Amino acid sequence: MQAHPAHPHSAHPHSAHPHSAHSAGHPDHSHGAFARAPVGGASVLALAGAFAALVGTLGAAAPARAQAAPAAAESVVVTGTRIAITPAGLAQQVTVIDRQALEQMGAARIEDVLARLTGVYVDQAGSTGSFASMYMRGAENSHLLVLLDGVKLNDPTTTRGSAYDLSSLDIAQIERIEVLRGPASAVYGGEALAGVLHIITRRASVSGLAGSGYAGAGGDGHRRIGGQFAFGTPALQGEVNAGRGEEGGSSDDASLRVDTVKGSLRFAPLPGVDAGVFATEVRRKSAAFADDSGGPRLAVVRDKTTRESRDRIVGARLEGGLPAGLRANITASIYERRESANNAAVDGGVRFPVPAFTSDTDFERGNIAASVRWEPPGLGLSLVAGVEHQTEEGTLTSVGDFFGAGTPQTLTFALQRDTASVFAEAQWKLAPAIGLQLGVRNDKVQGIKAVTTPHLGLVWEVRPGSTLKFAANEGYKPPSFFALGFAIGGNPNLQPERSRNAEASFAQRLDGAGSTAQVTVFETRYRDLVDFDGATFTNVNRGTIVVRGIEPEATLRMLPGWRVTLGGALLSIDERDGLQPLRNRPEKTAHLSVQGDFGRFGGLFAGVRVSGSFLDRSNPTGDISMPGHSVLDAAYTVGFGAWRAKLAMDNVLDERYEQFVGFPAQGRRLRAEVSASF
Repeated sequence: MQAHPAHPHSAHPHSAHPHSAHSAGHPDHSHGAFARAPVGGASVLALAGAFAALVGTLGAAAPARAQAAPAAAESVVVTGTRIAITPAGLAQQVTVIDRQALEQMGAARIEDVLARLTGVYVDQAGSTGSFASMYMRGAENSHLLVLLDGVKLNDPTTTRGSAYDLSSLDIAQIERIEVLRGPASAVYGGEALAGVLHIITRRASVSGLAGSGYAGAGGDGHRRIGGQFAFGTPALQGEVNAGRGEEGGSSDDASLRVDTVKGSLRFAPLPGVDAGVFATEVRRKSAAFADDSGGPRLAVVRDKTTRESRDRIVGARLEGGLPAGLRANITASIYERRESANNAAVDGGVRFPVPAFTSDTDFERGNIAASVRWEPPGLGLSLVAGVEHQTEEGTLTSVGDFFGAGTPQTLTFALQRDTASVFAEAQWKLAPAIGLQLGVRNDKVQGIKAVTTPHLGLVWEVRPGSTLKFAANEGYKPPSFFALGFAIGGNPNLQPERSRNAEASFAQRLDGAGSTAQVTVFETRYRDLVDFDGATFTNVNRGTIVVRGIEPEATLRMLPGWRVTLGGALLSIDERDGLQPLRNRPEKTAHLSVQGDFGRFGGLFAGVRVSGSFLDRSNPTGDISMPGHSVLDAAYTVGFGAWRAKLAMDNVLDERYEQFVGFPAQGRRLRAEVSASF
C-alpha cells in the first residue's frame, strides 16, 4: 500500500478483550476503588484555558514557522512517532493504506481490508452483526490500541476488556489507515501493548464549494448511502460528512446498521498558527447470536443478542512557532461511549450456561496533551518533549439471574482514574546512512505504580536500496474497569499487563519502479496477564505468553499501473504458567493481491487471504480445531468524468468456512456502487 502525505489535520495521538482467550470471557483489568468525578467539564475548561494562553504566544512567534515540518510532497506517517518521518524511516513496521487503495479494493467493510495485512488476523462471529476483532501478531484483541483521528477509542468498562468493535467503523468515511506492529507505549501510554490501528477520516481541502455522494447495494441486505459537503478559503477549511451502512435484516440470522456524522474546521487564527476543531458521532445497532452459543447452525437458544451504541468525539488542536526555533502543539479531546445490550441466554452444552441479562455501559475519557518540538539546524536532530493528562470514568449496570436464584440481580460498578504522563522522543542522523530513534514515557496511573516504557530504533541503509532496521520497545495495559470492578471476578488489586518486543527487518529495493521485498523477525513477551482463576472465582495477574514470528512481504510492480502485493506470517505462540491455549489465533496467515489500471477503461482488484487452522470453543462443542480457509474477493472500478461506478464480489469462490463455531461466514455476494463529485 502506498503512503501518502500525512493528513494535514489528523489530531496526533496522545494520549484493548472480547472473549479473551486466556480469560474465557471474564474480566480484564484496571485499579482500585477510585472516586467518581465528572471528566467532561474539567477537560473543556482545561482546553479553553490552554488554548487561550497559547494562541498569543504562538502568534507572537510566527516567523519560526519557516522551520516547521517537512515539505508537503513528502510522505510521512502520523502513527508511532510525534516526529514527521516516512514509513521506510521508522524502525518499527507500519503499513499505510491510502484512500486510492481503499477505492481500488472495493471492500464493504474495514475488516476485509485489515484481514489482508501482514501480521494481522481479523475475525467475527458470522457475516455481520457480531463483534469484529483484530489480533496483532498473536496477541489479544484487547492489546490493540485503536485511534480515530488521534483519539483513543478503547472502552475499559465492557466485558471485552477494552477491545474495540471494528464493525462500528464505516469504510466510506475513511481517508487513510495506518497499522503499527509491535508495542508502542513509549508514544501512546496504556493500551498499546501489541500494536496500533489508526483510522484517519476524510477531510477535504478545497477552494470554494465542493461535494460528493455515493450509494450502493448488494446481496445479504447490503446497503450504503452518504456524502460530503466541503468549503474552503486560504484561511478556513471545513466539511461535513454523513453516511449509513446496513447489512442483513430483521428476518436474517444477523443484522447491522451504522450511522456516522462528522465535521471539522481548520483555520489560521494568527499568522503562523494552525488550529482545528472536529466532532464525530457514530450510532450502531445490531442483532446476532451470542459468540459462544454455536450460532445459527448449533445454538439451542434461538434468541439473538441485540446491541445499540453511540460513540461521540469532540476535539481540538493548535500548533505554531515559539521563540528559539521551537514549535508547540496542543491537542484536547473528549470521547463518550454509551451502549445498551440485551444479551441472549446461552445453553450450557458441554461448558457452562450463561443467563439472559441486560447491560448498560457509560464511559467518558478526557485528554489534553502539549508538546514542543526542536530541530536545531545542521545537527540532523529532532527532539520532542511534552506532558499529557487523561481522565477516565465509567459505569456498568447488568441485570440478570446470575446466581440461579430465580429472580434477577443488579450488578453495578462505577470507577474513575487519572493518568499523568511525561514523554520525550528523539531522532538523530548519526551518519548519512544511519538513523537512531529514542523514546521514553512515564505514566502515573491512579492506584498503580508509575510505569516507564522505552523505545529504541535503528535504521541503517547498508547500501543504496538495502535497509536494515532494529527495534526494541515495551508496552503496558492498565487493568480494565470491568476486570477491577465487576461483582463476579472483579479484583481491585490487579496490576498492568506488560510486553517487551525485539524485532529486526531487512528490506531490499528490487528495481527502479518501486518493487521491494522485506522480511521481519520478532519476539514479543507478554507477562502479568489477567486471567480468571476458577478456584477463587477472581481475576488475577498470572501467566506469560511468548510469541515469535517471521513476516515476509513483497510489492512487485510488473507493468505500468499494475502491482502485486503478497505477504504472510508464521507464528509460534507459547502459553506458559497454566494459561489455556489461545483461541482464534491461527499461526499461519498469508495474503496476495493484484491491482491493475486499464486507464480510461477502469481498474481491477483481486485479493486472496489465507488462514491456517486455529482453536475455537463453544458451549455446544467445547474446544474444537477449526480448519483453515482461503477467501478471494474482487472489484472493478471505472470512472466517467465526475461519476464513478464500482462492481465488487465478496468470496468469489463461495468458500464455506467459519471463524466461530456454528457461524457461517460471508458467502458469495455481488455488490454495486455509484458515486459522484462536484
